[in-house]
Amino acid sequence: MPKSTDAHIVSARCSTERIAYRTPIKFGGRVVTDAVLLNADIEVETRDGRRGCGFGSMPLGNVWAWPTDALSTDQTLTAMIRLGEKLVQAAGDCAAVGHPLEITHVLAQDAPAAAAAVVDDLELSHAMPRLAQLVCASPLEAAIHDAYGKALGENAYNLLGEAFVNRDLSAYLSADFAGEYLDRYTRREPVARMPLYHLVGALDPLTPADVATPVGDGLPETLGEWIRADGLTHL
Repeated sequence: MPKSTDAHIVSARCSTERIAYRTPIKFGGRVVTDAVLLNADIEVETRDGRRGCGFGSMPLGNVWAWPTDALSTDQTLTAMIRLGEKLVQAAGDCAAVGHPLEITHVLAQDAPAAAAAVVDDLELSHAMPRLAQLVCASPLEAAIHDAYGKALGENAYNLLGEAFVNRDLSAYLSADFAGEYLDRYTRREPVARMPLYHLVGALDPLTPADVATPVGDGLPETLGEWIRADGLTHL
């Protein structure tokens, strides 16, 4: 039975944003100097007329999501941007009505074909990995959930139960999950504290002896300094 809280997408748009790193980072055998964010803005409306605008953003980490020596990083980044744009455009044309889980499930069915079309259009020699496709879709999916939460005036994580979702997890996983919903596997309240993970790149100076040219901006220069400054416990 349809729910009054079922929603549909009213509008969808996306943009990219390039952010320069403070220092180059070597990750996955590649040196990277900046990050490109894919941002998605989505508006939804429920059956009972409530509207909400949501936002999602994700770094298009092509170095780790699409590791390959057959294509350049510019080629893989361009393809991932193109796919992200195609997925957002498709979301704007999507007629599906339901909970964000159901809407994103519908949209996900077309992602592999959209990725293949991008690869063909750009005449790339290798297919886009599934991980890269998921990265491209993630800001869109986050924005849909965010918009839904805004429309209902609730934390989107608290809208994952039977009162809002039309199908249990068995529809997406297996019969073992009959009668179960995602609210069983998520917290109702955020935890007060979480460990901060500090990414250490292959070029990062560990000790003062490793610092060839100090950045000189007042922030820590070495891993040891970062550990003391931020109280790091997880690397």
